[in-house]
Amino acid sequence: MTASISSESLRARCRRFWRARDGQISMIFAIAIIPIVISIGAAVDFSKSSDTKTQLQKAVDAAVLAGVIQPSAQQISTATAVFKGDFGGRFGSSASAAFTSNNDGTLTGTATATVKTSFLNVMGTTSLGVTASATAKAGAQSKTPVCILLVSTLNSQSLLVNSGAQLKAPTCEVHVLSTQSPAAIFNATLNAKRICIKGSTIIKNGGVTPPVETGCAAISDPFAGTLPAVTVGSCTTNNKVYDPGSVTLNPGVYCGSTNFNGSGTLTLNPGLYVLKGTMTFNSGWTVTGNGVTFYLVDQNATLTFNGNVSATLSAPTTGTYANILMYEPNGLSPTNLPINGTSGSSYTGLMYLPSRNVTINSVSNVSSNSVTMVFNTLILNATNWSIAPGALSMSVANGPAGTAYLSK
Repeated sequence: MTASISSESLRARCRRFWRARDGQISMIFAIAIIPIVISIGAAVDFSKSSDTKTQLQKAVDAAVLAGVIQPSAQQISTATAVFKGDFGGRFGSSASAAFTSNNDGTLTGTATATVKTSFLNVMGTTSLGVTASATAKAGAQSKTPVCILLVSTLNSQSLLVNSGAQLKAPTCEVHVLSTQSPAAIFNATLNAKRICIKGSTIIKNGGVTPPVETGCAAISDPFAGTLPAVTVGSCTTNNKVYDPGSVTLNPGVYCGSTNFNGSGTLTLNPGLYVLKGTMTFNSGWTVTGNGVTFYLVDQNATLTFNGNVSATLSAPTTGTYANILMYEPNGLSPTNLPINGTSGSSYTGLMYLPSRNVTINSVSNVSSNSVTMVFNTLILNATNWSIAPGALSMSVANGPAGTAYLSK
């Protein structure tokens, strides 16, 4: 006999079916797990990419810093080698870098890397690309100008400072190449930024305390063999005496003795004055020359200031002899050059006289905003000189070399 199902029983079974949720939860979870897994996997791959980018940036930073301090011909090869050594290629990544030396003295590097993916691969993304770039500039090594260089290595007392001598050079240095004993004697204190003596023995008398350093790495002559050669022509003036009055001279070749006696006013027109003899200014002369250069052809050529002479002399600022006030060829035998009792004088430019033993006597008042002096030796007697570095300056390194910094 077939059992019949009442309508009430059928309705109860339907209600139980609709209330059952076990199958729906499994289905919903199965659908939702896919994006969750993909998201977690993507996070892992992007974390690998970020880590690789950090490593890549460090490698390119180190490369440009190492390369920029090298000579220009070696900058790129050095940077490339450092990059290859620093980048480890984690997570199976590969990288390449390109470096460029720029006209402004900087070195730029750009690097790219490819990171293989693990989870994103199922979405069709097999790798992620990362880039890094950096620019480095070599740090400027600080330098101090040298206003006076005494090149003699054989003379003792290459620098002799007697009582009453004053030299005001607070922004520059005095360098002495003598290694004899004593290399220098100080009977007065000089107001210089530093006095660098290559030799180890000096004498300081009367409690003077110059800012002197012995056993110092004094600079060598930076101008030797670099100044313009002069072709000396025939004499323009020979054995000429000028008496008191107003005189104007032109550039040319001055032979024999050129003397200025008494007192007067001399104007030197711009140009090159070649001295094949002596040119002597005696007491009372006022000498003015803008844009002038004196060339002393041999050891017999001299330029001498005697007595109460006021001289305002400045070198040309352009052309072949730019910033050269007076000079001579290299290799001359040493000779004496006195500067006696000038009054209110001013010199601007390079005074390159490496064979001259210069003595500044009496009360010489000289003020200059830009002068560079290279002598064989120097004696300072009763003098009052105030000097600052010239346009053709010498300098000495002051600070660590080989530094660099990231500019971008």
